[in-house]
Amino acid sequence: MHGCEPLSFAGLAGWRIIADPAALDAAPWLSGAQVVRISPDDVFLIGAAAPTVPADPHAIVTPEFGFAGAELSATQTADIALHHIEWHLPHHRPAVAQGQIAGVPAKLVLHADGSALLLVACAARHELEDRLA
Repeated sequence: MHGCEPLSFAGLAGWRIIADPAALDAAPWLSGAQVVRISPDDVFLIGAAAPTVPADPHAIVTPEFGFAGAELSATQTADIALHHIEWHLPHHRPAVAQGQIAGVPAKLVLHADGSALLLVACAARHELEDRLA
Protein backbone atom coordinates (compact mmCIF):
# COMPACT_ATOMS: atom_id res chain seq x y z
CA MET A 1 0.00 0.00 0.00
CA HIS A 2 2.56 2.60 -1.07
CA GLY A 3 4.57 2.75 2.15
CA CYS A 4 1.73 1.97 4.53
CA GLU A 5 1.44 -1.04 6.75
CA PRO A 6 -0.15 -4.08 5.03
CA LEU A 7 -3.84 -4.55 5.69
CA SER A 8 -5.03 -7.22 8.07
CA PHE A 9 -8.43 -8.60 7.10
CA ALA A 10 -10.48 -10.65 9.55
CA GLY A 11 -13.70 -12.58 9.02
CA LEU A 12 -16.65 -10.73 10.52
CA ALA A 13 -19.57 -12.36 12.29
CA GLY A 14 -22.77 -10.41 12.43
CA TRP A 15 -26.40 -10.25 11.46
CA ARG A 16 -28.06 -9.38 8.17
CA ILE A 17 -31.38 -7.61 8.65
CA ILE A 18 -33.77 -6.95 5.79
CA ALA A 19 -36.71 -4.84 6.89
CA ASP A 20 -38.82 -1.78 6.20
CA PRO A 21 -36.45 1.23 6.08
CA ALA A 22 -38.41 3.14 8.73
CA ALA A 23 -38.27 0.10 11.03
CA LEU A 24 -34.49 -0.08 10.61
CA ASP A 25 -34.25 3.65 11.38
CA ALA A 26 -36.11 3.06 14.65
CA ALA A 27 -34.47 -0.25 15.61
CA PRO A 28 -32.95 -0.41 19.11
CA TRP A 29 -29.40 -1.47 18.18
CA LEU A 30 -27.34 -2.71 21.11
CA SER A 31 -24.58 -0.51 22.48
CA GLY A 32 -21.20 -1.33 20.95
CA ALA A 33 -22.65 -2.81 17.76
CA GLN A 34 -21.53 -1.40 14.42
CA VAL A 35 -24.44 -0.76 12.06
CA VAL A 36 -23.56 -0.83 8.35
CA ARG A 37 -26.50 0.39 6.27
CA ILE A 38 -25.93 -1.38 2.96
CA SER A 39 -29.14 -0.04 1.44
CA PRO A 40 -32.32 1.57 2.84
CA ASP A 41 -33.82 -1.84 3.70
CA ASP A 42 -30.61 -3.80 4.43
CA VAL A 43 -28.31 -3.67 7.48
CA PHE A 44 -25.19 -5.63 8.35
CA LEU A 45 -24.89 -5.52 12.16
CA ILE A 46 -21.41 -6.33 13.49
CA GLY A 47 -20.58 -7.26 17.07
CA ALA A 48 -23.99 -7.77 18.60
CA ALA A 49 -26.30 -10.44 19.91
CA ALA A 50 -29.34 -11.36 17.83
CA PRO A 51 -31.15 -8.10 17.09
CA THR A 52 -34.84 -7.36 17.02
CA VAL A 53 -36.73 -5.01 14.75
CA PRO A 54 -39.95 -4.37 16.69
CA ALA A 55 -41.47 -2.05 14.08
CA ASP A 56 -41.38 -4.71 11.34
CA PRO A 57 -42.89 -8.07 12.29
CA HIS A 58 -41.81 -9.47 8.90
CA ALA A 59 -38.16 -8.46 9.19
CA ILE A 60 -35.67 -11.08 8.05
CA VAL A 61 -32.90 -11.51 10.62
CA THR A 62 -30.21 -14.06 9.83
CA PRO A 63 -26.59 -14.68 10.86
CA GLU A 64 -24.08 -13.25 8.38
CA PHE A 65 -20.56 -14.61 7.94
CA GLY A 66 -19.91 -13.51 4.36
CA PHE A 67 -17.78 -10.39 4.97
CA ALA A 68 -14.17 -9.79 5.92
CA GLY A 69 -13.06 -6.42 7.20
CA ALA A 70 -9.93 -4.37 7.76
CA GLU A 71 -9.73 -1.30 9.96
CA LEU A 72 -8.03 1.57 8.12
CA SER A 73 -6.38 4.64 9.59
CA ALA A 74 -7.15 8.00 8.01
CA THR A 75 -3.79 7.78 6.18
CA GLN A 76 -4.55 4.30 4.82
CA THR A 77 -8.04 5.41 3.74
CA ALA A 78 -6.61 8.40 1.86
CA ASP A 79 -3.90 6.21 0.25
CA ILE A 80 -6.45 3.65 -0.97
CA ALA A 81 -8.68 6.43 -2.32
CA LEU A 82 -5.76 8.01 -4.18
CA HIS A 83 -4.28 4.85 -5.69
CA HIS A 84 -7.06 2.25 -5.89
CA ILE A 85 -10.45 3.98 -6.28
CA GLU A 86 -11.67 5.60 -9.50
CA TRP A 87 -14.79 7.15 -7.93
CA HIS A 88 -15.27 9.98 -5.45
CA LEU A 89 -15.67 9.25 -1.76
CA PRO A 90 -18.50 11.06 0.01
CA HIS A 91 -17.38 14.31 1.66
CA HIS A 92 -19.89 14.04 4.51
CA ARG A 93 -18.99 11.48 7.15
CA PRO A 94 -19.94 9.09 8.57
CA ALA A 95 -21.02 7.39 5.36
CA VAL A 96 -20.99 4.04 3.57
CA ALA A 97 -19.54 3.99 0.06
CA GLN A 98 -19.33 1.03 -2.27
CA GLY A 99 -17.74 0.27 -5.59
CA GLN A 100 -14.63 -1.25 -7.13
CA ILE A 101 -11.54 -0.92 -4.93
CA ALA A 102 -8.43 -2.11 -6.77
CA GLY A 103 -10.88 -3.73 -9.18
CA VAL A 104 -12.68 -5.73 -6.47
CA PRO A 105 -16.25 -4.97 -5.29
CA ALA A 106 -16.02 -3.64 -1.73
CA LYS A 107 -17.51 -1.22 0.76
CA LEU A 108 -15.95 1.51 2.88
CA VAL A 109 -17.59 2.46 6.15
CA LEU A 110 -16.17 5.97 6.47
CA HIS A 111 -15.86 7.41 9.98
CA ALA A 112 -15.94 11.10 10.91
CA ASP A 113 -12.22 11.08 11.83
CA GLY A 114 -11.16 9.92 8.35
CA SER A 115 -10.59 6.30 9.33
CA ALA A 116 -12.69 3.54 7.79
CA LEU A 117 -13.71 -0.09 7.86
CA LEU A 118 -13.01 -1.79 4.53
CA LEU A 119 -15.53 -4.57 3.87
CA VAL A 120 -15.20 -7.21 1.18
CA ALA A 121 -16.93 -10.51 0.49
CA CYS A 122 -14.93 -13.34 2.08
CA ALA A 123 -14.64 -14.97 -1.34
CA ALA A 124 -12.77 -11.90 -2.65
CA ARG A 125 -10.72 -11.17 0.46
CA HIS A 126 -7.41 -12.63 -0.73
CA GLU A 127 -7.74 -11.02 -4.16
CA LEU A 128 -8.20 -7.59 -2.58
CA GLU A 129 -5.34 -8.18 -0.13
CA ASP A 130 -3.02 -9.08 -3.03
CA ARG A 131 -4.03 -6.07 -5.10
CA LEU A 132 -3.56 -3.65 -2.22
CA ALA A 133 -0.18 -5.08 -1.17
